[in-house]
Amino acid sequence: MNTKKREKKKWYKGIKQNLKVKEKINLTKERVSEFLELPKEVMAKITKITIIEDNNVLIEGYQKIVDYYDDYIKIKANNIDIIIDGKELDIQEITDYELVIQGTIYSINYKK
Repeated sequence: MNTKKREKKKWYKGIKQNLKVKEKINLTKERVSEFLELPKEVMAKITKITIIEDNNVLIEGYQKIVDYYDDYIKIKANNIDIIIDGKELDIQEITDYELVIQGTIYSINYKK
Protein backbone atom coordinates (compact mmCIF):
# COMPACT_ATOMS: atom_id res chain seq x y z
CA MET A 1 0.00 0.00 0.00
CA ASN A 2 1.44 3.37 -0.91
CA THR A 3 2.03 6.15 1.63
CA LYS A 4 -0.82 8.39 0.41
CA LYS A 5 -3.41 5.68 1.05
CA ARG A 6 -1.95 5.02 4.51
CA GLU A 7 -2.05 8.73 5.36
CA LYS A 8 -5.68 8.96 4.21
CA LYS A 9 -6.61 5.97 6.39
CA LYS A 10 -4.87 7.53 9.42
CA TRP A 11 -6.60 10.85 8.76
CA TYR A 12 -10.00 9.15 8.43
CA LYS A 13 -9.48 7.13 11.62
CA GLY A 14 -8.53 10.31 13.49
CA ILE A 15 -11.69 12.08 12.35
CA LYS A 16 -13.81 9.05 13.21
CA GLN A 17 -12.34 8.90 16.73
CA ASN A 18 -12.90 12.66 17.24
CA LEU A 19 -16.55 12.30 16.23
CA LYS A 20 -17.04 9.45 18.70
CA VAL A 21 -15.49 11.54 21.49
CA LYS A 22 -17.73 14.52 20.64
CA GLU A 23 -20.81 12.28 20.65
CA LYS A 24 -19.86 10.94 24.09
CA ILE A 25 -19.33 14.48 25.41
CA ASN A 26 -22.71 15.63 24.08
CA LEU A 27 -24.44 12.59 25.57
CA THR A 28 -22.77 13.24 28.93
CA LYS A 29 -23.84 16.91 28.84
CA GLU A 30 -27.43 15.86 28.15
CA ARG A 31 -27.39 13.38 31.04
CA VAL A 32 -25.91 15.91 33.47
CA SER A 33 -28.45 18.51 32.34
CA GLU A 34 -31.33 16.10 32.92
CA PHE A 35 -29.96 14.95 36.29
CA LEU A 36 -29.49 18.52 37.57
CA GLU A 37 -32.76 19.61 35.93
CA LEU A 38 -30.98 22.41 34.07
CA PRO A 39 -32.30 23.94 30.85
CA LYS A 40 -30.56 22.62 27.74
CA GLU A 41 -29.49 26.19 26.90
CA VAL A 42 -27.17 26.23 29.91
CA MET A 43 -25.24 23.11 28.97
CA ALA A 44 -25.20 23.70 25.21
CA LYS A 45 -24.10 27.36 25.41
CA ILE A 46 -27.11 28.54 23.44
CA THR A 47 -28.33 32.12 23.57
CA LYS A 48 -32.05 32.60 24.11
CA ILE A 49 -33.72 35.99 23.62
CA THR A 50 -37.22 36.57 24.99
CA ILE A 51 -39.02 39.81 24.12
CA ILE A 52 -42.06 40.96 26.08
CA GLU A 53 -43.97 43.62 24.15
CA ASP A 54 -41.74 46.61 23.43
CA ASN A 55 -40.40 47.22 26.91
CA ASN A 56 -38.63 44.08 28.22
CA VAL A 57 -35.94 41.76 26.90
CA LEU A 58 -34.57 38.67 28.64
CA ILE A 59 -31.26 37.38 27.31
CA GLU A 60 -30.11 33.98 28.53
CA GLY A 61 -26.59 32.85 27.77
CA TYR A 62 -24.79 36.18 27.46
CA GLN A 63 -21.06 36.60 28.06
CA LYS A 64 -20.48 40.31 28.60
CA ILE A 65 -21.88 43.79 28.09
CA VAL A 66 -19.80 45.56 25.45
CA ASP A 67 -21.52 49.01 25.34
CA TYR A 68 -24.16 50.42 27.65
CA TYR A 69 -25.89 53.73 26.95
CA ASP A 70 -29.37 55.14 27.57
CA ASP A 71 -30.41 54.46 23.96
CA TYR A 72 -28.07 51.64 22.89
CA ILE A 73 -26.84 48.40 24.46
CA LYS A 74 -24.44 45.95 22.81
CA ILE A 75 -24.07 42.49 24.32
CA LYS A 76 -21.64 39.70 23.48
CA ALA A 77 -23.45 36.37 23.72
CA ASN A 78 -22.18 32.82 23.28
CA ASN A 79 -22.42 32.77 19.52
CA ILE A 80 -23.71 36.22 18.48
CA ASP A 81 -23.49 39.95 19.16
CA ILE A 82 -26.82 41.51 20.18
CA ILE A 83 -27.56 45.20 19.64
CA ILE A 84 -30.59 46.77 21.29
CA ASP A 85 -31.74 50.25 20.23
CA GLY A 86 -34.31 52.13 22.25
CA LYS A 87 -35.07 54.87 24.71
CA GLU A 88 -34.40 54.95 28.46
CA LEU A 89 -32.84 51.48 28.37
CA ASP A 90 -31.83 50.10 31.74
CA ILE A 91 -30.50 46.77 32.98
CA GLN A 92 -33.05 45.67 35.57
CA GLU A 93 -31.55 42.32 36.54
CA ILE A 94 -28.20 40.72 35.92
CA THR A 95 -26.83 37.29 36.87
CA ASP A 96 -23.98 35.17 35.57
CA TYR A 97 -26.30 33.71 32.95
CA GLU A 98 -29.28 36.05 32.48
CA LEU A 99 -29.78 39.70 31.69
CA VAL A 100 -33.08 41.64 31.82
CA ILE A 101 -33.28 44.95 29.95
CA GLN A 102 -36.18 47.34 30.39
CA GLY A 103 -37.15 50.48 28.48
CA THR A 104 -38.77 51.46 25.20
CA ILE A 105 -37.24 49.07 22.67
CA TYR A 106 -37.16 50.11 19.02
CA SER A 107 -35.13 47.25 17.57
CA ILE A 108 -33.05 44.19 18.42
CA ASN A 109 -30.41 43.14 15.93
CA TYR A 110 -27.87 40.37 16.05
CA LYS A 111 -24.93 39.20 13.99
CA LYS A 112 -22.57 36.25 14.11
